[in-house]
Amino acid sequence: MTNWKELNKDLNELLQLDSRIIAVKRMVRKEELGDIPGVEKPETAFTFCQLPYLVRKQGKTIGITKDDAKPLAEKMQLKYRCLRVQGLAPANEEQIDNEAKGFAGFWFNDYETAKKAVGSYPVPSAIEALAMSPLDEEKFEPEYLLIYANGGQMTLLMNGLQYYEYERVESSFSGEGSCTDALPRCVATGKPSLCLPCLGERSFGQLNDDEMVIALPAGRLERIIQGLKAMKKTGLAYPIAHQEPGMDVTPLFTTWYPIQDR
Repeated sequence: MTNWKELNKDLNELLQLDSRIIAVKRMVRKEELGDIPGVEKPETAFTFCQLPYLVRKQGKTIGITKDDAKPLAEKMQLKYRCLRVQGLAPANEEQIDNEAKGFAGFWFNDYETAKKAVGSYPVPSAIEALAMSPLDEEKFEPEYLLIYANGGQMTLLMNGLQYYEYERVESSFSGEGSCTDALPRCVATGKPSLCLPCLGERSFGQLNDDEMVIALPAGRLERIIQGLKAMKKTGLAYPIAHQEPGMDVTPLFTTWYPIQDR
């Protein structure tokens, strides 16, 4: 297995992250949860927005299935919305209709607008269980990672990703749903997905106003760290140094970008 603990340590030293990196594993069969040491189920009715906080701040290893969402799903119009976007419940017409009715007049003006929004979400492959754990605990071999960071940290993280092998990082905002703009979009596309967290995750997941989240295939982490280490040698590192807005930038820019065609 990859030395995730060492990679986790390197990234934290380079970016000074305020919360733990989340390792994610999607499972076709829910019985696979039993192979993960120390896995816990949510103790009460929950929304997906709450789960990353339990991992990144409280260090829990969380495993969920569709059955775990019944206590809340049976009491609200949205039904299994939080889990269907993860592939844990069917994205059928009945479910889409329930979500659109729930969002109409609340997040969107009317049913038609709401249905257009909820029908636009990426559809990841179907699974029976999903587990999240702090990466440094190495409870399982992760498929995906969720990294929470402020704007400066996230900028350098993406620069590190691009240093040795260019890859355009795209962001998505589908409305009330960082639970769909981050991990499900990454799963569906196989590419990193930068997300501006929604009100739900900022409220129930206790994100600060300056925090964002990126979901990425776990294999990208080593490349990010290699890129960040190379950039640090040139002086590009976190925290990002602030320069006087009125200064003459000529000495700095001629150092960074010296003329090569002489």
